[in-house]
Amino acid sequence: MKNILSLFTLMLSLLLISCSNSATFTAEGNVKDLGTQNMHVIYYSNGVQILTVPVKDDNFKFKANLETPTIVEFYTSNRSLLGRAYVNPGDDIECIFQKGSPNRASIKGNDVSEQWSKFLNDNIETLSRGDTKNINSLISKYISSHKNDILSTLLLITEYITPENEEEASKLLSTISVEARPKTIIESYEALLERSNNIKAREKISMTNYYSSTDTLSVFAPHKSSYSILAFTNEPTRKSSNISKDMRLLRDEYPEKRLQIVEISFDPDTATWKNSIKPDSATWQQGWVVGGVSANSIDRLGISRLPFYIVADSTGKQLYRGTSVDAAKKEIQSNLK
Repeated sequence: MKNILSLFTLMLSLLLISCSNSATFTAEGNVKDLGTQNMHVIYYSNGVQILTVPVKDDNFKFKANLETPTIVEFYTSNRSLLGRAYVNPGDDIECIFQKGSPNRASIKGNDVSEQWSKFLNDNIETLSRGDTKNINSLISKYISSHKNDILSTLLLITEYITPENEEEASKLLSTISVEARPKTIIESYEALLERSNNIKAREKISMTNYYSSTDTLSVFAPHKSSYSILAFTNEPTRKSSNISKDMRLLRDEYPEKRLQIVEISFDPDTATWKNSIKPDSATWQQGWVVGGVSANSIDRLGISRLPFYIVADSTGKQLYRGTSVDAAKKEIQSNLK
């Protein structure tokens, strides 16, 4: 009888081990007011995985392959972020999303995801205001007191405003314990920091081909004017900011020989791009590039967040690069007095 019990215990242990090492995860939940449409799920596991998940009457459920812990991002069909979760192989997570409010998401299924969604909920006011200084101070404060917590890594790579703060981000990352910053999670972020901190800011802007709004192939060349401003955008950032207004004011103030203004879109296709720029009546150049941020002429610039602005002189030397249109305008005004 003892041998039978021992054998049973061993078999049960093996079964539990096999379950815990399961190379899948399950997610189910509700997206308030989404109705019936497809949802996009993006995560990294042996490369970037992109799933199309049906949502019916606000509800969804799916199962997917996963070999190592990773960040799973949930988006609506028009690429609006719904929320993020930290998921281990074998996890069953439950999600409640509110369309248009990713920081109000509620994720259950593991301690990290639950702590993550609680942090975002508790600090929603600071995060939603978009003030770089306050947001980065909030994240820095958490990291300084939670150096052995993987949530520190997750907050750094998702909420910390990295552009123009790459050196500070690198220092923060280095203070997090090795165990709390898995290579599979931070690999891309480390590459981004290295790229931005090294040669990208010193790269000269070269001639760049793009498709214009009139369906012709156009070329941006810095030598055509004294100074240039390149605005990199996509549909969501055009909707949520005053990019059109800012570009129009600059065009009214400076003639084209003194200032080139080119807005380059990273939308996934030309149809999305053209629909979103219809109301603009643009007096500046608008274009779209194949491959977006990964295009050969764009990738070397190290653009990490949208909208993103680069001000350059006639030689292509970068005078300003970052996410603040006000700072870009000040740089232009100081040079074109």
